[in-house]
Parts: sequence; structure tokens; C-alpha cells
Amino acid sequence: MKQMHQTQTVRGRKRWIAAALLGLAVIMLPGCLSEPVYHDYAAFVSEPKPLVTSTEYRLAPPDTITITSKRVREINGHTETIRPDGKITLPLLGSLFVAGRTVEDVSAEIEMLAKDYYEDADASLRVSAFRSKKIFVFGEVGAPGPYPYTGTNTVLGTMAQAQPTRLANPQKIHILRPDSDGEMRKRMTINLDKMVKMGDTALDAVLEEGDIIFVPPSALAKIGLTFQQLLLPLQPIAQTVQAPSNIYDNSNRNNYNEGGN
Repeated sequence: MKQMHQTQTVRGRKRWIAAALLGLAVIMLPGCLSEPVYHDYAAFVSEPKPLVTSTEYRLAPPDTITITSKRVREINGHTETIRPDGKITLPLLGSLFVAGRTVEDVSAEIEMLAKDYYEDADASLRVSAFRSKKIFVFGEVGAPGPYPYTGTNTVLGTMAQAQPTRLANPQKIHILRPDSDGEMRKRMTINLDKMVKMGDTALDAVLEEGDIIFVPPSALAKIGLTFQQLLLPLQPIAQTVQAPSNIYDNSNRNNYNEGGN
């Protein structure tokens, strides 16, 4: 009789917990299903579509640069990673401050310095590894995190690399553009399904340094996440409710085994 009463009590408490979870889920459901849509398209998209960003690329640590020269063998093929102090050290020419400068500007200075040793000196510089500037991808993707900014990153190309998961909502992907102070400047929402399945790349914008792509979860994934968040604080309660019944059952089982012996 006592066991039956405890079992009924446990079941009653479980039903109460389930009812509480259901009520909370119903309250939170509208928020799970809604997703904002941003329309700052003009800030991201222009006609004709540019092949590269309009922002001039400036060197910074830890970019890696490679120098080529037909006449100055000491620096031909030389590769350097820009140090934290913004400098590189070249054979024959010594240290040179390059952070914040363009490739063309640094090439011209290297060529000028080399003319102290070679009358017909030449030099050209290229960025062989873009490491100082990033774009960022967060949310329901297989490969979240920072991506090297090259000046040619596009929304579609970046999404192809990041790989949205089955939990993602590909119809409402947000592109965010903060300003230099970290304040949100512009935002737009794109439909990746439309890009991929219909070939509509009108919003396949060329990204700028610091742009953020956020891939939200789908409505069903949001509901599942909400239930997880609701269940987490209630798990100790459920375990406590279950424990007395388990203890009573185990005690009876032990008594039965001892009596059988």
C-alpha cells in the first residue's frame, strides 16, 4: 500500500513537471517562431556588382608577404611575416615598417632602398597569406569562427565554406556590419535557399573586413533548444522525485532476495 502511494505521488509530480514545461513552451513559442528581417541592402549591394571590396587593403601583423625582384637577388623570393611591431627585416636592406601601408607603397620604398646597391633595382610585393583581417561566421554552421579577409569574400562563397547544418534556417541569414567603434552600423537578411536553388545572387554581397554572418536556428531547432534550457534546471528536481521510489524498490528487492536465501 505504501509503495502504491509513493508511486502515485511520483507520477503526480512528473505530470506536474510535464505540465509546467508545456505551459512554459507555449508561452515562449511565439518568440521561437519569429526571426527579425533586416533591409539595409543598399549598404551591402551595389550595381554593377564589384569584383572586390572598395576598401583598400593595408598590411598588418601577422600578414605574410613575398617579394620578387629580377635584379636584386638578395630579396628575390624572400618571404616575411609582419612582426607585432609592424616591421619586416629584409636581406641587404634591413628593417622596414610596413603596418598600415599598401602593397604598392611598400614596393616603391623597397625599390628605392635597393637602388643604393643596384642602379636598375626593381621590386614588387604581394600578400602571400592574409592573416590580419577577418570576417566572422556564427550560428548553425559546421565550421564557425573567423575567416581570412581577402577583399574578395562573398556571402555565398563564405557560406559554402562554413556549411550550414540541418538545424539552420537558411532563409533568414543575417549579415551584420559594425563600425570601427563596435556599434552596429548596417544589417541585411538574405535567403540562402533562394541563392542556391534558384540562382538568385542579387544579394551575394562582397564582404568587408569585420563583417559578421549569423546563421540562426530553424523554428523547430529553436523549440528543441528551448526545451533543453527548460529541462536543465528541472533535472535535479526530477532526479529527486525519482530517488525515493528507486530506493524503496531496491530495498524491497534486497529483502526479497534475503528471504529467498
